[in-house]
Amino acid sequence: MPVPILCTESIRGLAEGWRRPRRTSLVTTTADSAALFSVRRLNRLAEALSCRTYLEIGVFKGETFLAVDVASRVGVDPEFRFDWSSHHGKDGIEFHQCSSDTFFDSIDHATTYDLIFVDGLHTFEQTYRDILHALRHSHPGTVIAIDDTIPCDVFSTSRSLDDCVGMRYSLTGVADSSWHGDTYKVIPLLTAFNNDLRLITLIDAGNPWTLIWRPPSPIAEDELRTMQAMWAVHNLAAADYLWFCSNLSLYAPVSEEDGLNDVIHSLRGARS
Repeated sequence: MPVPILCTESIRGLAEGWRRPRRTSLVTTTADSAALFSVRRLNRLAEALSCRTYLEIGVFKGETFLAVDVASRVGVDPEFRFDWSSHHGKDGIEFHQCSSDTFFDSIDHATTYDLIFVDGLHTFEQTYRDILHALRHSHPGTVIAIDDTIPCDVFSTSRSLDDCVGMRYSLTGVADSSWHGDTYKVIPLLTAFNNDLRLITLIDAGNPWTLIWRPPSPIAEDELRTMQAMWAVHNLAAADYLWFCSNLSLYAPVSEEDGLNDVIHSLRGARS
């Protein structure tokens, strides 16, 4: 199907319409910084599930990592943006300044983590690789949190931060650096190829997250979800922002409170 050529005014109109989900319940913006809501969620899970080991992919400035209350913490980032060496080797903290692929290649196959936070490169290919690696280093009671799975507008789905910010400003006049990349495409991949996992997405009280874990009981296949996912898998280039908006149910959106309670209730038995 050919792509229509739109005049500038038409593009501006579409761009303004596509920004609307940001002001709805789909993505709720709050005064919380990313570190605050991430730490709140991670520490809630860590306490309720008695997590002793934590892995974070994509540490950046360390604001989330350093505030997570778990005895043994491992952080991975190709370029830390803080004085990581002053924390390395102290209080159960271990840092690896390298790519996530290099890190996973270097650790023992038997190493597992109780809680894993994936917040690395905002492309679906690398995010899916990180998730698959994380699954190999998980156990039946592990929870994996994936950041940036719900784009806030069409611009935030760009694979480039510069393109995202530049296009948003040039078409809407909004100076906003919110960026999620095409990370949202990992959800159909997980649904299609990792259907032994439970998957839910927290959509309020901070940046949306997707949580995945292995439930103690097998999951009954949902044919509609599988069909939605397989279409996207076979047409990843066409699974754009409009596809995402039309298939939000695939992401199993829930409130933070309900979602965390669901995970905790499901996994408490696996940790006992």
